[in-house]
Amino acid sequence: MDGLVPGQEEEGDHHRRDRLLDPQQIAFNEVGRKAIISDPYWNSGDYYGKTPPSHGIALARMVGHITYLSNESMHEKFGRSLQSGDKRRFDLSTEFKIESYLNHQGDTFTKRFDANSYLYITKACDYFDLTKDGSLKDGLSGVKAGFLVISVSSDWLYQPYQSQEIVSALTANECEVHYCEIRSNYGHDAFLLESGQLNYLMGKFLSHTVVGDVMIRDGEVIEEGTTVAVTARRMTHSGVNHLPVLSANNQLVGIVTSWDIAKAVASNFLWLDEIMSRKVVTTTPDELIETAAKKLEEHSISALTVVDDKNRVIGLLTSDSISTLVGRGNP
Repeated sequence: MDGLVPGQEEEGDHHRRDRLLDPQQIAFNEVGRKAIISDPYWNSGDYYGKTPPSHGIALARMVGHITYLSNESMHEKFGRSLQSGDKRRFDLSTEFKIESYLNHQGDTFTKRFDANSYLYITKACDYFDLTKDGSLKDGLSGVKAGFLVISVSSDWLYQPYQSQEIVSALTANECEVHYCEIRSNYGHDAFLLESGQLNYLMGKFLSHTVVGDVMIRDGEVIEEGTTVAVTARRMTHSGVNHLPVLSANNQLVGIVTSWDIAKAVASNFLWLDEIMSRKVVTTTPDELIETAAKKLEEHSISALTVVDDKNRVIGLLTSDSISTLVGRGNP
């Protein structure tokens, strides 16, 4: 990596990082497998009907369980507390509470998990690779589904940058993707312990919020042929910055903003028809809120008129409405 500027990577290194498991994760899996294979009762995997390799699988679980925790969570739950107050025996017995906890995790694991299964499941995890010929973008090309990618701030087993690389690859493939990083001290175990945050994020993703959920209904409108002065008073009285302009048969023909009013005053225009925008970017009540937000950004506007299938105005979607929705969505 010598000679690279910050943020720059060698091509080969980038390809390695795109893989789901980092070398460190593979290393922990290998230590667990070695613990099982080194147990004399493993017997090359032929231990069924005989004494199982309980010691080896317990050690593997202890190593693996450390990676599920974070340093913060271990400090909070155990610290450096001893099993028996402040008395230290200065021997190799189990003295610290964290030691006792890991031993308990290892012992209980032997009663519900098969050692050979552990060997091959962890090996399958090592081999699993989302890339195609080293490219994560190519590996995820052709997917059609929408994605919700969630990472945990303190997870050092599957770190947030790995999730962010997946999001970048999906974005490069123009996929619908939503990303959120949960703030938690629980490490990898947060996927079990942060059920409230996860349930909220998944529920929100699966609900597919649409324009009709957040638009302003029964908003103010103005009639075509009205004067600038009347329009200005209507805006001031209703406290809005946008007014859809309707024809005599209630069809949408344009939109006027407070900025248009300001320009009209400066230029001594009298009639609304002289200042309103006739090219109106619209949305519908069943359009996804993300799609509508992109329209606002692409056209550099702060509101969208919501119309039905007969081009009749039924509401207004403003950037403030979307900002409020995003604010509620932050975990």
